[in-house]
Amino acid sequence: MRIAVTGASGRVGRAVAAELSSRGHDVVGLDLVPPRTPLDGVEYLVGDLSDLPIADPRLAGVEAVAHLGAFMSWSPADAERILSANTDATVHLVRALEGSAVRRFVLASTGEVYPENAPQYQPLDEDHPRLPTTWYGLSKVLAEEVVAFAGRTLDWSTVVLRFSHTQDPAELLDPDSFFSGPRFFASRRLARERAAGHAAVVAALEPFADDDSTLLVASREDGAPVQMGILGTPDLAHGVVLALEAETTGHEVIGLGPDEPLDLGAFARDLAAAAGLGTVDVVLPVSAPSYTTSNARARELLGFAPRLSRDDLIRLAVAARTERLAAAAGGPGASAPS
Repeated sequence: MRIAVTGASGRVGRAVAAELSSRGHDVVGLDLVPPRTPLDGVEYLVGDLSDLPIADPRLAGVEAVAHLGAFMSWSPADAERILSANTDATVHLVRALEGSAVRRFVLASTGEVYPENAPQYQPLDEDHPRLPTTWYGLSKVLAEEVVAFAGRTLDWSTVVLRFSHTQDPAELLDPDSFFSGPRFFASRRLARERAAGHAAVVAALEPFADDDSTLLVASREDGAPVQMGILGTPDLAHGVVLALEAETTGHEVIGLGPDEPLDLGAFARDLAAAAGLGTVDVVLPVSAPSYTTSNARARELLGFAPRLSRDDLIRLAVAARTERLAAAAGGPGASAPS
């Protein structure tokens, strides 16, 4: 098929485009920014989705779409930008595809639509009420409705994929990572806990304010583990590819996540041991997010099964950190302190 992938310069979009190309598909990558390293065989269209014309002739031959482009923020100050990038841009993309050869449309959505950090029941599944508490979650609820509308009115088969948390293994031990820094590194978690007013947690973390070699081993005051579903980027990308190639009809909503949640505290402890890093135990309030999700529908409808194990994530994370430190020290043969 000729498949358009939005957000093709991002970590998930790039992985999806690469796998599609390797499976013989003709890929058109759309993104606001050009890729750092273009993929061979992928045609890139750089620009804002909101600038696409109705019935864009450049997209006339597209048969399927993976709409992955989005702006992520949990700040109310970004409300207008969030809605513009995630909801309005979806409308513009649908209009740009009017009259095209499209017969299948896959939307990247999120567990923020429930939201995951305030579940009414667990494991969370596709039937859970959508009651978002952030502008980001709301923007995805609205985008889901736009896609369902497009499927009904344009006779497309549509799939909404509600992603669990996605983590590139190479980011797990990178303190500068947008996702992993504040999740696993004591030094990078400090600002978040200060802003939340969690005095006991701040006191435990303050000794590590300038220390990027100590990982946070978190539990909750009620004794429960801090757990969530984490899916490696390669597995998430594969799930998107399966959704594009599937033969479902009508409109389907599918949760895409791991088989089992990760206990983040235990995982951080094992990461630290494998990388030779230190740890600090911290007890978080009972409000700390902890939830499980179901991927039963993804298994049933898409034949999806994660391929990266917990041990794989740790192994790849350590390898990436070793390579990063060697490069910073002056080359592959150089050594660097952990």
